[in-house]
Amino acid sequence: MKDSKIINLGKAVFTVFFSMGTFCLLGALITNDDWFAGAGYFLIFFGAPANLLCILGLLIYSAIDTSKFKECMTAILILTANIPIAFIYAVIGISLFF
Repeated sequence: MKDSKIINLGKAVFTVFFSMGTFCLLGALITNDDWFAGAGYFLIFFGAPANLLCILGLLIYSAIDTSKFKECMTAILILTANIPIAFIYAVIGISLFF
């Protein structure tokens, strides 16, 4: 796997979950519809394991092919950027809807 493909995978997974989370948050803020808030928490519930599986896969790949360790760690760092963003979004959602 080329180095840029590994990092692009991390960026793609980050972008998908970040975009869906932002869509749910903005939808909830703009429309005051509980459906968006529920979808956002549903996304956290299923998105966290999906991101963790991707991180685990990258860790295993970096252990198998040690020459790709740096690229895998870069992709993992990109993926872990979703954690504080999801926490902030959850705090905003809780403070507005509960």
